[in-house]
Amino acid sequence: MGDTIVVKGAVITPFETITEGAVIVSNGKIEYVGVWDEAEASGRVYDFGDNYVSPGFVDLHVHGGAGFDVMDASERVITKLSEHLIVGGVTSFLPTTCSSPPQDLLAVARAVKASVVRSGKGAEILGLHLEGPYLNSKRRGAHSAAYIRPPSIDEFSEIQSEADGGVRIITLAPEAEGAMELAEEFSSSDGILSAGHTDATYEEMEIAVEAGFRHVTHLFNAMRPFHHRDPGVVGAALADERITVDIIADGQHLHPAALRLVAMTKGAGKTALVSDSIKPAGLPDGEYRLGDQIVRLKGARCTLGSGVLAGSTIRLCDAVRNMVKLARVPLADVVEMASSTPASIIGASDRKGCLKPGMDADLTVLDRDYSVLLTIVGGKVVYEKV
Repeated sequence: MGDTIVVKGAVITPFETITEGAVIVSNGKIEYVGVWDEAEASGRVYDFGDNYVSPGFVDLHVHGGAGFDVMDASERVITKLSEHLIVGGVTSFLPTTCSSPPQDLLAVARAVKASVVRSGKGAEILGLHLEGPYLNSKRRGAHSAAYIRPPSIDEFSEIQSEADGGVRIITLAPEAEGAMELAEEFSSSDGILSAGHTDATYEEMEIAVEAGFRHVTHLFNAMRPFHHRDPGVVGAALADERITVDIIADGQHLHPAALRLVAMTKGAGKTALVSDSIKPAGLPDGEYRLGDQIVRLKGARCTLGSGVLAGSTIRLCDAVRNMVKLARVPLADVVEMASSTPASIIGASDRKGCLKPGMDADLTVLDRDYSVLLTIVGGKVVYEKV
């Protein structure tokens, strides 16, 4: 678990900000959060002055990065991906699939299950996010149309079995034939039903919420556009307090005004930041293979040949920076969106997402430009900027 560590700085819990604060961790847990007092602590001290000490970030939607792809279905690849994420302040995450043949999804489920029990130097794996293949082809985004198919309880049950019950989120189109039956099957577990890649109407989304849908994947993107006479999934998500949402704050998927609108409408407690990062994230500009498709990375924008956006190239510290600088959302609210809210969405708020005694010792330290200076996972320093 490691020795006692003291981290000093401007502590954002995120529900309280302690200007000259400290977090003390020992044996993998947080022991103390409060005003710094040298008499309080012994152990290794990291003094970050007026830089920000926050809970570790929780990313619910990660396809890949640094040349690694979840769909490679390799424990080594997922391990390397987890090590890539810590540089962006992510301390736990959900590896996320894309629409693929059944055998490929089963292989990913096995790889993620094996990776969950691994003790390493990267971000902790909290389970699997199954995005697709039960989507609406009309709103498929970068998912391959060849692998999109109707929801199947039998197929999903096999995936869930191979994951040892580890599917935490399933993103599907609620209007798809068979979606309500799958929703009934999945809602009996602790998992989260999320509407995404969908052309559902407002009325269809109302039915979906009654059937157990409680989340919307990358709000606005890959779904029926909002219209004042046809509000669709977006309108339902913004208007219904039972629904949580996630957004991609990469400066490409959403205009800053849309980011701010979501923050103002849903609030930090109902809005999670996700990266939706893919294999080329962190790599030079160029062309990369993503499944059976080619994606082009140019600058911060990743697209298919058709021009359709294909995931993002950010880590969550970048999303935090964009929310503060572009959308002008208060930092404490943004930290909540990157830590407490995603942890709460997947039922992990009893140990993740907040700086208070007894919680897992997952910490992220940001400088005043929101770049990561230090990442601690389970009481161990796993990244330190040099």
